[in-house]
Parts: sequence; structure tokens; C-alpha cells
Amino acid sequence: MDPAAILLVPVVVVVTAAVIFLHSLVLKFLSTATVRNKVVVITDALTGLGKECAKLFHEGGARVILCGKTWGKLEGFADNLTSAADPKLTFPPKLVLVDFGDMNSMPDVIAETLECYGCVDVLILNSNLKVKAPVQSTSLKMDKLVMDNNYFGPITLAKGFLQTEGYGHHTSRGCQ
Repeated sequence: MDPAAILLVPVVVVVTAAVIFLHSLVLKFLSTATVRNKVVVITDALTGLGKECAKLFHEGGARVILCGKTWGKLEGFADNLTSAADPKLTFPPKLVLVDFGDMNSMPDVIAETLECYGCVDVLILNSNLKVKAPVQSTSLKMDKLVMDNNYFGPITLAKGFLQTEGYGHHTSRGCQ
């Protein structure tokens, strides 16, 4: 076997590994640069998708506003995010109580959220009220609660933010 061919295989492996490594570094830099300083509001930040989004945006240096129904759980999650991240690269999460079942509270939620940084760059409307029962056995009151939590509450919040000066009116670096 040709000695040049034997040496070529390790060289190809090392070059391929280097390209893959550099590619991952570039992707990480771009994703961090994209969210750094952006104001990100995440509803139902305590469960599932909301929790994972909060972790990623916080690690990326976004100014995260965590929304949920339980103050104690929000504080605990915010403490976990803060202790797991580099304080030089991240901002402490802000907390806002949100109950999509209380439609009358949406204007107050919008005002309180905008008080945090004055604007919103990214709004993640995460909500997941589920009922595990046969549809014929659920009451109209329960149906309304599910619709308020999963549709009417989030859409009311989105429309409220879109009608304010705080949505999309800021510098490219986010709110300062």
C-alpha cells in the first residue's frame, strides 16, 4: 500500500473534524449574536417549550421576561437560570405574573411587561392548558377556560403588544 495514501486518511479525518468544529463555533456565535440584548417575553415559562426557550434565550444573552401563574415557581426558575449562567454574559430574568384565564388582567400584564425594558423584540406565546376527559363530559365552563388559556388570552396579549409603542420600536441592539 502506498504510504501517501496511509497518511492521507488521518489528514482527511482531522481536516473534516476541524471543519465541523469551526462550523459549530460559527453557528453558536451567530445564534448568540442574534439574541444578545434582545428583549424576549415568554409566557408559561415554567413548563415544556417555554422553559427550554427561556434557557436558550437566557444563555444567549437575551433580556428574558419570564411569565407564569405562580410567583414562587417563577422566582425559583429565575434563580436556577441565573446560577447556571455567566453573569457577565447574561441579564437577570424579569418576572411577570400572567393568568390567561383572567382576560381583564391583560392590559396590566402588558403594562408591567413593558415597564421591564420598554419594548419587546420577541414574544413567545406558550400556553398549554389541557383537559384529560371525554369531550362529552366536560362542561361549557371548562371549554371556555381552555379556550381562554390556549387562544383568547395569548391572542389578546399579542394584539395588546402590537398596539403599543413598545413593540418593534427600538435599536437593532434591543432596548437600552
